[in-house]
Amino acid sequence: MKTVDPTMQNYFDDIDLGDEFEDEWTPDMEQVLGYLGLEGDALGSGGGPGDGRFTDPEGAKKLGFPKPIVPGAFSLSRLTKLVTDWIGTGGTVEFVDVNFRRPVLHDDALKVLGLVTDTEEGDGSGTVKLDIYLENERGERPLQGTAVVQLPKR
Repeated sequence: MKTVDPTMQNYFDDIDLGDEFEDEWTPDMEQVLGYLGLEGDALGSGGGPGDGRFTDPEGAKKLGFPKPIVPGAFSLSRLTKLVTDWIGTGGTVEFVDVNFRRPVLHDDALKVLGLVTDTEEGDGSGTVKLDIYLENERGERPLQGTAVVQLPKR
């Protein structure tokens, strides 16, 4: 399994079915606050915006979560970043489609993973289909889906 290097360009000619690539991510309160555009002192005693599920341990527990959860769009953005880093600046993303299966919790140690499942050669570029997912330390996959990208040929 390869770690993604965003400074490298992947080329269609170098891709094989079954290639895997990964990154790691441990979302914490500071990252979630930054994503939501908040700072710690903006939370006050209310635990943050809305019902507190993203920023307040007590609010999250009232909703049945063991601790605050990461906004789904933030988790999706990290999964999409894996894909865009992997394809490099010469590639393009055709689409990303995911299913949200369970919440991502603050401080989950996550693997952000991609797997090449199909390739199709074209003129000047090639289409690559990927399975993509987040996997936590409990072996669960809170987000999983597919992506289709175009990679340049050498």
